[in-house]
Amino acid sequence: MIRNVLISIMILLAPFRVFSQYFSSVVFSKETKLPVGFVNIGIISANVGTVSDETGHFSLKIDSVYNQDSLRFSMIGYESKTFLVRQFCTDSIREIFLDSRIYELKESEIVYDKTREIVLGSPVIPDNLSAGFAYNDLGCEMGIQVEVRKMVLINDINLDVASCTFDSVIYRLNIYRQSGQAGFINILTRPVYVSFAREKINKTVTFDLGSYSIYLKGAYLVTLELYKDLGEGSLQFWSENTKGATWFRKTCEGKWHTCPGNIGMFLHAQLVK
Repeated sequence: MIRNVLISIMILLAPFRVFSQYFSSVVFSKETKLPVGFVNIGIISANVGTVSDETGHFSLKIDSVYNQDSLRFSMIGYESKTFLVRQFCTDSIREIFLDSRIYELKESEIVYDKTREIVLGSPVIPDNLSAGFAYNDLGCEMGIQVEVRKMVLINDINLDVASCTFDSVIYRLNIYRQSGQAGFINILTRPVYVSFAREKINKTVTFDLGSYSIYLKGAYLVTLELYKDLGEGSLQFWSENTKGATWFRKTCEGKWHTCPGNIGMFLHAQLVK
């Protein structure tokens, strides 16, 4: 009896082996057979992910501990595609084909002619406090949460940048609707890229969104995503730790986290009928 107990304990204490392997593949459009660049690739609810380069190629290190999890490929303009990690690794899938997505056209909204401009988020007065991306992994994001009671049309996004050691930067803008158990759903129907040069940060950086017809009502996350390698450097926003919160995650399918205080990111919008 004692021997059996000892054997059981030894089995429980035996080291659990985790195997890691790099997998390289290419993402294509199923319709055109052309490569799709800057696709988000990640294990759902895990900090494991990356973004394909401009030619659709990517390489991802996957540990065997994630074998029963799901690996998702997503890109604005395409239907998402999901694989069981074990299947993806065992089959050594080298080509992924994404179906084009057709979006429903919304009816045109009428903007009030004489309405005051609405500010979503908070401009931050330059001070000694600043905050930046916690990670440099492709697919990492940071941003703010906004609550919109009435339907608005977004005019622009504004950034209060404290410092930038890059000559220039470019990030992808994402706007996620908070949708109960479904989590966060990106509402954009085409990619939006925000770029600026270092010499422009001496004042608020503004990027016009008028041509994208973005309508909001409800709770949303507005984030910037590091979707391509910018090299060594950092980007810092002015921040204020007495109100609000900043949202961030390490990879495109990772869990969201918050830290106290909001960064200098805000939008201008107009009420619509």
